Amino acid sequence: MSDTNNPNSTSTVAAPSFHNITVVVVPTPDGSGNAGGGKWKVTCSPYSCPVFTGDAILNYQLVAPTPSGIVFAGYEACAPLPGRELSRPSISVDGKMMTFSDRNSKGETILVTLRFKDIMEILYDPEIPNDGIR
Repeated sequence: MSDTNNPNSTSTVAAPSFHNITVVVVPTPDGSGNAGGGKWKVTCSPYSCPVFTGDAILNYQLVAPTPSGIVFAGYEACAPLPGRELSRPSISVDGKMMTFSDRNSKGETILVTLRFKDIMEILYDPEIPNDGIR
């Protein structure tokens, strides 16, 4: 970060990278879905979101044809020390976006479980491969 009080300061901090991941959640009446006991099909694009910079911002966004009643309820992370890599989520007022940061201080794959609410809670498990800061 530049020191605005010191005109000779030249150090800067790189801007964080931004990753937008679109999410579709649709009902599957035939029970062939991948979430909610087969009642829902969840798709993330991209499914895997590799992070190569420190302090990356991950923004999950629910898009059509997701029914309007489906909203984000948070996430859970599974890794050796996920609390040191991923921040708490910020969920938009309408529940259609969930944003959190990834410190990416070491190379590891963090498995996350996205939580959605409708009539019941729906869980889905994409992954975030951290490649360490380059």
